[in-house]
Amino acid sequence: MKLDGARAIVTGAGAGFGRALTLKLLSAGVKVAAVDMDETKLAELAAEAPDVSTFVCNVADNDQVEKTVADVFSAFNGLEILVNNAGIMKNAPLINLLQRPDRKHSLELWHQVVSVNQNSVFYMSRAVADKMVGARSKGVIVNISSISARGNIGQTAYSATKAAVEAMTKVWAKELGSFGIRAVAVAPGFIDTAGTAAAIEEKMLQRWVDQTPLRRTGRIDEIIATIMFAIENDFINGEVLSVNGGLVL
Repeated sequence: MKLDGARAIVTGAGAGFGRALTLKLLSAGVKVAAVDMDETKLAELAAEAPDVSTFVCNVADNDQVEKTVADVFSAFNGLEILVNNAGIMKNAPLINLLQRPDRKHSLELWHQVVSVNQNSVFYMSRAVADKMVGARSKGVIVNISSISARGNIGQTAYSATKAAVEAMTKVWAKELGSFGIRAVAVAPGFIDTAGTAAAIEEKMLQRWVDQTPLRRTGRIDEIIATIMFAIENDFINGEVLSVNGGLVL
């Protein structure tokens, strides 16, 4: 795909991968709609990158998604790229004997993670694909998965949602390919981000680093490079690109 002049939506664009990717796409000449529910973070992004278009949206709310996608298509007069990056990492075992009074995995936590990590990807892709097909526009949907899609201890909800993201990616690659719309997933391993540090205890993170052949966490720029590769290579479809330093869960 030719990037200069292309149009993109990036969810979770206020911080982390989303913010870094937004800046990278802008530098390549892409017109970017930065979507996030945090208005303050979007304002900070816009202050650094005046060319960005910001849209406040809770991507776990389908009504907000439909309105935002319609607004972006109207403002941009089309779209070629969707990156479903928004997500949360919440950890909890299925049964926790130390938890009182209910030792079972929280239903509230389950629904929260599914809503943000899985439903939002479905909502955004559903809305964007419909617009792209209607406009006969070719393009790509990139979904951010995780090494945890393989099943990581203590991450029932998170692992389940990321496995679902990979499954949806493969389905959409088959369904949308005839319209010229690709679907690709990028699955990072343990990356040096604030989100990783907040979600995983330092001792546990060091354990994963020790088991990684490269003996380190990944960098944000390494994930961004992979996402850019997925966007630019028009013959990658239905694949999960793992970026994990060789770690196997």
